[in-house]
Amino acid sequence: MSSPARFHTLPAGQEVQQSIMAPEWNTVFAPSVQFVRLLWCDAAGIRRCRVVPRRKLELACKHGIGMAYACMWLPAWGDRCIEDPAGVPVGEMRLAPDVTAARTLPWMPSHGMALVTMCEQHEPWDCCPRTALQRVVDKAQKDFSLTFQLGFELEFYLLRPHKQADGSGSGSGGNSGGSGSSRGGLPPPIDTSNYCHSGALDAAAAVLGEMCATLSALGVVVEQLHPESGPGQFEIAMGPAAPQQAADSLLFAMEAVAAVARKHGLLASFLPKLFKGAAASGQHCHFSVWQAGTNLLQHEPRPAPAAAGMLPTPPRIFKLAGSSDPALPGLDPTGEAFLAGVLRHLPALMTFTSPSPNSFRRQAPHCWAGAYQCYGPHNREAALRLCSNPGDLAAANAELKAFDATCNPHLAAAAMIVAGLQGVREGLNLPPPVELDPGSLTDTQRRAAGIRQLPATLEEAIEAYDSDKGFQAALVDAFGTPTLPRAFMAVRRSEWQHLKGMTLEEEAELLCARY
Repeated sequence: MSSPARFHTLPAGQEVQQSIMAPEWNTVFAPSVQFVRLLWCDAAGIRRCRVVPRRKLELACKHGIGMAYACMWLPAWGDRCIEDPAGVPVGEMRLAPDVTAARTLPWMPSHGMALVTMCEQHEPWDCCPRTALQRVVDKAQKDFSLTFQLGFELEFYLLRPHKQADGSGSGSGGNSGGSGSSRGGLPPPIDTSNYCHSGALDAAAAVLGEMCATLSALGVVVEQLHPESGPGQFEIAMGPAAPQQAADSLLFAMEAVAAVARKHGLLASFLPKLFKGAAASGQHCHFSVWQAGTNLLQHEPRPAPAAAGMLPTPPRIFKLAGSSDPALPGLDPTGEAFLAGVLRHLPALMTFTSPSPNSFRRQAPHCWAGAYQCYGPHNREAALRLCSNPGDLAAANAELKAFDATCNPHLAAAAMIVAGLQGVREGLNLPPPVELDPGSLTDTQRRAAGIRQLPATLEEAIEAYDSDKGFQAALVDAFGTPTLPRAFMAVRRSEWQHLKGMTLEEEAELLCARY
């Protein structure tokens, strides 16, 4: 993607004709479009929009649409100002629609949607998430000639909204998960099936098929889809793309999945943890690191451990590059250093990638959520899983498990890249890979192997962030402002203070429709 867009300014003396749009917008939007949704994602990970009539789009491009700075920092628990100078109700940014991230909505052809660049004084605002991500990507290219590919796994529950008092209500086919509020007041899931159950796919085939067709119409590549482990839970895996395009596509995909579900009388919820005893939903981020056309994460397969249950070797914790052989055969030193940076800063990074109190209800051992600070090839209990395809080394990538739908995808991706670049700057090595379930070890065995449990609450993640001064400084340098990370963390503290006393049932009932 090109550098962040500035306001479109007409030549001096040229009148703006409200009934005529610039040619590029006529190319993007179908003639049926009458309204344009200006979409953004705030620091709480909530997708929000303002709407302008199509005839006003040219004016919106020229002047932007005014919105208070404080609106970027609204917490998920309610539309309240945070306790930070950025949260005061004074001053405003301008929302400028981006023609490169605009689509006609297949489920509502009278509406178009465009992601925005948040601007001030006709320049991108320092705290604009999309601008922040692009700055980080540009810095990686300038400093290290590195580029990236990102892809996301979109997990969600399909729920049946409660019937109205008069007995009316809508739903779709499939095995009913019950009705009423038997699950803590939440709408029940559409079925009671389990992982990859073919019957669950058949029951939801109509809605899933329309979701995939809609994503395709929006330019979002679908790699796979399947029923997940939870009742009424599904996953759609998206194809890889450059960071800005990948994060943009994720927001489009979430809008599409939610809208198609509503069309079928269902509620799609991406909230990490909905039901006690049922699988949680992640938004695992797969990434690869490239330099001069080479995938720096490609590596040779390791032989299987000599004995089942073999303990990890004693760790070499983040030593300087060049001090020993690669952690995995064939792994490029720069690729290894990037992975080591992500792993080293992961406790603090989680405030960006798993940023809500609800996120940490998902981060439990034995749940394939990556509860321990370790990595391993094809290890689904490791926080950082290395993935590869037999015979295709260039397809290698890393999967960050601690990533979910309560994050702002642009800021989360930017923070992840910043953490990795810190590893490259410091020339870090990875510790040895972990090739068993770290949760199966005793505390003594984990300590001996250098395996630490990741933060178990948002409060612990905030403490990790406050202690990681190097990561904080790197964020300020990469974003070009201290305001963005400071205000972002103020949102995290607000959410912890207001939600920490809630039960899962209370929290899920409050948030299930917001995510």
